[in-house]
Amino acid sequence: MSGWIKCSERMPELPRGGGKAWVIAYTPARKAQSAFNGARFLYWNGIDWRYGDGSRFEHRVTHWQPHLTPPTE
Repeated sequence: MSGWIKCSERMPELPRGGGKAWVIAYTPARKAQSAFNGARFLYWNGIDWRYGDGSRFEHRVTHWQPHLTPPTE
């Protein structure tokens, strides 16, 4: 998985002073849960994974990538 960082090796760094680390997270799923398989936009708060609305993401995240900063021009 090129560009992906294993959660077992390193978790996203939180911004100075705390906050959220927005990332692209990868979640493998069993065949019966295939709707939860794949990449999604989540944030890491230092304790658990969350959706953008703040609700808890209840599935296992195995890999992540930094969220790209959009262009300013």
